[in-house]
Amino acid sequence: MAVAGLLAQYMSVKNQLTYCEQQKTRWDNLATAMTKKLSEQEKGEEKWNSQYDSADSACNDTTELKLNGNIVLQKKDDTHPTFARRVVKGMGLSTAGQAQFASSFASKKVPKYDPALLEEYTDLDMEYETMAAMYETLVTELEAQRDGLKERVSTDAQDTHILGGS
Repeated sequence: MAVAGLLAQYMSVKNQLTYCEQQKTRWDNLATAMTKKLSEQEKGEEKWNSQYDSADSACNDTTELKLNGNIVLQKKDDTHPTFARRVVKGMGLSTAGQAQFASSFASKKVPKYDPALLEEYTDLDMEYETMAAMYETLVTELEAQRDGLKERVSTDAQDTHILGGS
């Protein structure tokens, strides 16, 4: 009777192992896909920050700023003291609006970057990596249980002369 109980336990562990291996594969695939999406957003964030810095510094010097070949910030004309720098296409430029202009410029230069998506992808990436690691641990534990039960079933079956006994 002990062999039957051990065999039932062995089969149960094998079923759990199969399920956990499937789940591990699922979470590994999700984590890999999310890591790619997260990486794209992180690169977008770097580009966005670079464009923001470019626009911000252009507001303080005599640089002309272009977006898709169009001038969006004219050069400062030092020969006419009454001529202040101005933003083309109706965007006003003031000290307070400088950050808003730089943000708007960076967003137009890097349209694929979305801070909300970056945050969401970061959270999902952590969740998927955690789940994949959890299932990896479960698979390792279940493999150890399976191997131990397999040895016990084999030994007990031989002791009862069910397998290869005399």
